[in-house]
Amino acid sequence: MIDIMSGFNQFTKMGVTHTIAVIGEPASIGGNQFQAAFEDTSMSITRHMFGDDDDVITKAVCLSSALTNEPRINETLIRVNERKTYVITEVQSDVEIYTITLRVKNG
Repeated sequence: MIDIMSGFNQFTKMGVTHTIAVIGEPASIGGNQFQAAFEDTSMSITRHMFGDDDDVITKAVCLSSALTNEPRINETLIRVNERKTYVITEVQSDVEIYTITLRVKNG
C-alpha cells in the first residue's frame, strides 16, 4: 500500500511540475522565488457612499518543494511579471502542492 501511495505522489508531482513549467510564472514570498500557476477565480464589488471597491480573488498553485516554508496567512506574494503584490488569505496543502488564495494588496 505504501508503494502505491508513493507512486501516486510521484505521479502527482510530475504532473504539477510539467503544468507549472508550461503555464507558470515567477512569484516570490519574502526572498523565496519560485514558479506558480495563477488563476483569477472570482470578483466581488462592494458599493460605498464614496465609490466602489472591487476584490478579485486569485489562486496560485506551486510545488511545496519550491518553498522553504509553508506560506502563512497575511504574508505578501509578488507576481513578478505583472508587478502585483497580493496578500495571502488562505493556504491549502495537498500531496506535493500548495494552493494559495490571494487578494490584491491595496496601497
